Amino acid sequence: MKRWISPLATLLMAIPLMGLETWPRFRGEDGRGVSDAKVPTDFGQDTLKWSVPLAGPGSSSPVIWEDALFVTGEDREKGTVALICLDAKSGKSRWSQSLQVGSYHMHRFNNTAAASPAASADVVVASWFDGAKKVAMLTAFDHAGKRLWDYNVGAFKGQHGVNIHVDITEGRVIFGHLHQGDAYLAALDAKSGKEIWKTPCPGDKTSYVTPLVRKVDGGKEVVVSSQSMGVAGFDFATGKQRWVLPGVMKQRTIVSPINVLSGSGRNETLIAVGCKTGVYFAMRPPESAEGEITRSAIVWSMKGNTPYVPTPISNGKTVFAVSDGGVLSALNAADGKEKWKEKLMGNFYASPLIIGGNLYCFSREGEMIVASVADGYKELSRSRLEIGPEAEWADATPAVAHDCLFVRIGARLDCYGNP
Repeated sequence: MKRWISPLATLLMAIPLMGLETWPRFRGEDGRGVSDAKVPTDFGQDTLKWSVPLAGPGSSSPVIWEDALFVTGEDREKGTVALICLDAKSGKSRWSQSLQVGSYHMHRFNNTAAASPAASADVVVASWFDGAKKVAMLTAFDHAGKRLWDYNVGAFKGQHGVNIHVDITEGRVIFGHLHQGDAYLAALDAKSGKEIWKTPCPGDKTSYVTPLVRKVDGGKEVVVSSQSMGVAGFDFATGKQRWVLPGVMKQRTIVSPINVLSGSGRNETLIAVGCKTGVYFAMRPPESAEGEITRSAIVWSMKGNTPYVPTPISNGKTVFAVSDGGVLSALNAADGKEKWKEKLMGNFYASPLIIGGNLYCFSREGEMIVASVADGYKELSRSRLEIGPEAEWADATPAVAHDCLFVRIGARLDCYGNP
């Protein structure tokens, strides 16, 4: 006997569940920074859905799991960083938990709320520095704000302060403590905080990259880069180093590894990495290897106007790289040949995003620049967003979910969506 299903129920089953949209880490799922969401191209009162003050300024990016949004903010006078949970659809506060960071040495453009949290279905993990004990920490909370565990990452040595970005994949918290001391890469159990594996790495100049977790034959691997190590891949299950491309970085690394061919439909992988002093290149990692690989693995290198802080983005065919000084370069993802170049007239620390096929670039001066990049560069809008008195610059990479763009500006979070 056939069951009768109402037309309304049929319609509801066909509509995507917007509440399931996530942006779980810095630059979203897999760190790609690409979304098919339908967000505005103009940013003003007509598209502002809500705006809320935060506990304080910071350069961390918001992350989203279903309808829960997590972001951090600092109170420099009190010596605290708050992890804040908001309702992603309304901006209403759900809870806030304070972490006692104290004071410590950092660059004038750095802050105690610089590291973006990461979220999964069960936990949200924030990284911070305990100034009293002089150690970096990871702390996990459940989505109701209950503190689950703390992990002592260890002492940190670096010129510009601490900034550890984590990735949560398959119930594991992956992070790199890649600094000028006893550096390592590690995986923790997301629910308990217990160490699964910890692999020592060479330490010299500090690396601020977010690990890339990618699929390989027989499982997954974690890719990181640093001056001391170069570029290296580690087995996701055991932490054993699978391959390394050494001697390719001149200085500290900030731009995170990305697969520039992701989204192209091709089976091969090209991992693009870079560092300070004009180095940005794409290399082909071995699918199965143990040990050192040669420089012949480098497929292409970018010449001039390379990014130092903003991580480039790729739609699978074209890599869009924004230099800190605002030069936007479009490169062929497969061979690195320059397609075109555009001066954006601004300074950039936030990483660009591709949303609905358009390129979104957010400058330190608070300008949101939206451009069509399907056939060359065609600027669609340039919106000036007020930074406010709490912060000098706007440095946080926006987040995307629920057909909205979440823009963190100093001590404020704005949500933009189509009317």
